[in-house]
Amino acid sequence: MVLDKFYEHLFKNCDAASNPPVLPDLSKAAEALHIAVAELRKQPDVSFMRWVPFVHYGL
Repeated sequence: MVLDKFYEHLFKNCDAASNPPVLPDLSKAAEALHIAVAELRKQPDVSFMRWVPFVHYGL
């Protein structure tokens, strides 16, 4: 779930087939993770232990 949402956000405006290719903006990784975890936390049946291990380290 978290990875699906993470990559969905990170790759939402990408098009590798275009010329030049539109690649993911990796500077948005923290934002993508934040959105993915927030989506998971909205679900009432998801325990704390399912979303708490996801942490972004980097710039």
